[in-house]
Amino acid sequence: MKEYRKEVLTVKDIAYMMDPSVLKLDTSYEDVYALVDACKKYNFGSCFAWPGYYPLLSELLKETNTAFGTSLSFPSGQEATSTKVQQAELFMSMDPAEVDMVMNIGWLKSKKYDEVLEDIKAVRAATIGSSLKVIIEAMILTDEEIEKACELSIAGGTDYVKTGTGFSSTPTTLHHVQVMKKAIDGRAKLKVAGGVKSLDTLLKMYKAGADRFGVGLQSAISIIEEAIAIGHDIDMSTIEVE
Repeated sequence: MKEYRKEVLTVKDIAYMMDPSVLKLDTSYEDVYALVDACKKYNFGSCFAWPGYYPLLSELLKETNTAFGTSLSFPSGQEATSTKVQQAELFMSMDPAEVDMVMNIGWLKSKKYDEVLEDIKAVRAATIGSSLKVIIEAMILTDEEIEKACELSIAGGTDYVKTGTGFSSTPTTLHHVQVMKKAIDGRAKLKVAGGVKSLDTLLKMYKAGADRFGVGLQSAISIIEEAIAIGHDIDMSTIEVE
């Protein structure tokens, strides 16, 4: 994805930076069709569903301005590297614009940094031509672990470091965004997922340095409708970050 830092955001800008998903445990075909309908209506940047729906989703999205995204080793990140690579190769056969992979957080917490790095590098090598995001599940890490996860992600060749899967019971906070933004230091982009349910939260996190937002479908619709209801562009200088 191409990212643009702006001082004034239009509804179109806000829609573009959101990546809605249908990733519930009981996601159905009806959910996938609803996702595509929303993408046709609002022109979201990209969108995500479970791998079993990828052939259908990638085909339906050709009728939209929304890019096809894939979730690799989701949501645990605990598969063997060889399994992740096989999954990446399968996904790449469907020409995704985005591949979001989950870091092996257990390895990170065990300080098996070489294994974490090689895991990311292997997926990066298998996903050339697609934008790669590494999900670090920041809400279950210390600040020091967040910093290390960002460093390893960047060393592995990621395009983005992403806060979480959205499966944690704890949401992404402004503090997580601020710690990650400082650690990344302009070397990659920053995507937030988990806990973005209002326009106010999105705008504050954008001002704090986030570039993209993974949001459940219903929250994405609610946020964009909130932006539309304002009736004018949003001047980011009026947004205060605590």
